[in-house]
Amino acid sequence: MKSILGFLALWAALAGTAVGQTLAPEKVPAKVRDAFRARFPDVTKVEWTLESDKNYEAEFELKDAEVTAKFNDHGKWLETETAFEQSALPKELLAEISNAYKGYRIIETQKVERADDKPILFEVHLENAKEILKVQLEANGTIASKSTKRKKGA
Repeated sequence: MKSILGFLALWAALAGTAVGQTLAPEKVPAKVRDAFRARFPDVTKVEWTLESDKNYEAEFELKDAEVTAKFNDHGKWLETETAFEQSALPKELLAEISNAYKGYRIIETQKVERADDKPILFEVHLENAKEILKVQLEANGTIASKSTKRKKGA
């Protein structure tokens, strides 16, 4: 949990904006808490934030993995990001990333499950001396989204 929180703090610092407003569980709408408990019944320790897009994020550990789940203010589940080891990244995607991003190293990998039967994405965070990239890829290697943050002092 510490590494994902540290990475989110780094990402926010590089972006120059706050990650989100930390909330006490009782400040999270009941619909959101109920939807979370229905989807993740075995989770007992969770940290909540209200993000700038007005969605609620729950950060927790599940089966020794760092997980972040997003819900809208009506309690609809939007997505779940689950951290996993780089070695578990599909070999085809790893080859694609190695080719497309020479000079970068992978610093984090996540699987992103999304609502409304959207396909699973693989999110890869990479860095070099000047910037951090966040790339979301479909299973076939197609880039779904990409963003860049310059490192301070670079």
